[in-house]
Amino acid sequence: MSRKDPIRSLDDLGAIIRRHRRKGKLTQAYLASRAAVEVKQISRIENGVIEPKITTVLSILAALDLEIFASAPPNEAEEESSMEEIF
Repeated sequence: MSRKDPIRSLDDLGAIIRRHRRKGKLTQAYLASRAAVEVKQISRIENGVIEPKITTVLSILAALDLEIFASAPPNEAEEESSMEEIF
């Protein structure tokens, strides 16, 4: 997952998974098999219908060869950086 893909909602998560699945020309069934989840879970996650467990999300991302990165929003990071410069 690129650092340009912020996930702020279930819809964002689903859209990113769908985009990368399609980019890899994978069917939902194939992705489900690789991630060891049910096909209906892939569909529901891609459509933002369910709140998946973090372990499920990590399995799907691993099956897509994606990683998760956590970072502060730009304005918070800038404030933190400014404060560090003061001290």
